[in-house]
Amino acid sequence: MILKKLYLENFRGFDKIEVPFNEDLNVIIGKNDVGKSTILEALEIFFNNETVKIEIEDLKVGAPPQMTIGVVFSVDPNREYLIDSERKTSLKDEYLLNEEGLLEIRKTWDCPKSLTAKSLTTYIVANYLKDFVNEPIITLKLNELKKVCTEKGLDDTVKDKRVLSDFRKAIYANIANRETQETLIPIDKEDTKKVYDSISSEFPYFALFQSDRQNKDSDKEVQDPLKIITKQAISDVETELKAVVDEIEKRAIEKGKKTIEKLAEMNPEIAKTLFPNVKNRNWDSLFSFSFTGDEGIPMNKRGSGVRRLILLNYFRAEAEEKAGISKSVIYALEEPETSQHPEHQIMLINALMKLANSQNKQVIITTHSPEIAKIAQNESLILLKKDQSGKLNIIFDEDAKLSTIRETLGIMPYLGKLVICVEGENDVKFLQNINTNIPELKEIFDFEEKNISIIPLNGGNLKNWVDRHYLKGSNVIEFHIYDRDSNSGKNTEQYKKQCTDINNRPDQSYAVLTNKREFENYLPIELYEDFFKVDCKSITDWDNFDLPSYLSSKSGRHENEVKSIINGNLTKKLTKAHLEKLNAFEEVKGWFLKMKELYQ
Repeated sequence: MILKKLYLENFRGFDKIEVPFNEDLNVIIGKNDVGKSTILEALEIFFNNETVKIEIEDLKVGAPPQMTIGVVFSVDPNREYLIDSERKTSLKDEYLLNEEGLLEIRKTWDCPKSLTAKSLTTYIVANYLKDFVNEPIITLKLNELKKVCTEKGLDDTVKDKRVLSDFRKAIYANIANRETQETLIPIDKEDTKKVYDSISSEFPYFALFQSDRQNKDSDKEVQDPLKIITKQAISDVETELKAVVDEIEKRAIEKGKKTIEKLAEMNPEIAKTLFPNVKNRNWDSLFSFSFTGDEGIPMNKRGSGVRRLILLNYFRAEAEEKAGISKSVIYALEEPETSQHPEHQIMLINALMKLANSQNKQVIITTHSPEIAKIAQNESLILLKKDQSGKLNIIFDEDAKLSTIRETLGIMPYLGKLVICVEGENDVKFLQNINTNIPELKEIFDFEEKNISIIPLNGGNLKNWVDRHYLKGSNVIEFHIYDRDSNSGKNTEQYKKQCTDINNRPDQSYAVLTNKREFENYLPIELYEDFFKVDCKSITDWDNFDLPSYLSSKSGRHENEVKSIINGNLTKKLTKAHLEKLNAFEEVKGWFLKMKELYQ
């Protein structure tokens, strides 16, 4: 399950709002006290209600005495769940998805004066059959379903009269009116609760790391994982430990009995009231955890930035530890940049982006950091802003969102005489790496020495947007390089025209298409085979072959991950000899000679 939306109503500062989420990284931005932390804490209440617990004070001031937290998941509509004890069935077949075909769950608290166990009602928000909205079929017991089928003359169409889902299937199949409407189906009834229990068992695991914390190594986030690890280790030797415990108990009881026997010789009355009883603590309670440096200085005595950085990375380590678990995981971090140097902020967001791109992982962070906002993709940025009436809103228009974030965080462009324009972030990495690691190219034109900016035009992050807007009113010369992408005729023709338009500008700007399909085709076969452990010798047309797609299918990695590995890591191993072997060095050399010419 992937979290798609959060729904809040009458909760803290929100009247009613839907917060959409990206399937990987989400960066929530807004001024202080605008509601960023509220979003993370609402999710914690929905999933766990532990680190943050629901309170009567969470009800919005002046609102009716009812507050709601809801979540929406993308799910496989045909995935079957054991929602009856007898047989699996799908959410789609049971009409339990909303109008968008998503799974929507809402938790509503009625709180006129206080919160009790009875205050909470959980609903499935379903696009349900209109004829049954007053009494959804999913909530009916077996006898009630039999009655409906008998009234409609459907008894003979029920496959197995002991199975609830077979009765519902017969009823659904014979409904003439297929009109639907939004329906809140409560899950408090016994049979409906079984439905919810089956579904909720696959909810993502939600982990919240808060900013207003002491950052000690005794924190629950550090201690709890250790306890889990300890329990797992103990379970591996459970048989041996039980034998030890049994032997200790046996010997203790024997000594206890002998003591009572001796006591009976002196005072039989007291001895009659006594019996031996052995109690033992759980093995995992015998362990504690702390970090200590080489200098013997405990983590608690280190600076706040170091303490927080260690805990954040412990948090990351736990994410990687859980990567093998089939259940998806949502990591929520409140202001991870707190007490961190800007360089550490960049390292941190890059690590979180990598984590977010892993399978079944989502990352949600709040931030005030320009460094983090600049790197994140535009679609990952969520901007909260109050309107003139004081109502909280999410800004969806991209230009309005990015310009407001730029003003809010104080992001300004810094560009030199020449900028290099490419398609995406992977292209940036490719050019930076070959310029850094191939001396023959660095001697021609050194990006670092000339302070050259590379802007991915389709890269879609805030820094690139700021830079592109700056270009519109500047005299900066642009060097554009795009993939030829021969497997996509539309892109080829589009970029050919774009190159022609750029080369016809009066400002000396220049554009070129690659001779090979894309940058990934400029790496030799041995680099791919060595890293991915995949046989590439069957590829005959290396210049035009879709290598990322092929490597993705053979290695089991997501194609975006494959591209990131190729351009971020493997290009660091690329040499002049490799390019010459592919008859590509003169072409690549030509790009750098043109850059040098434009810069002069």
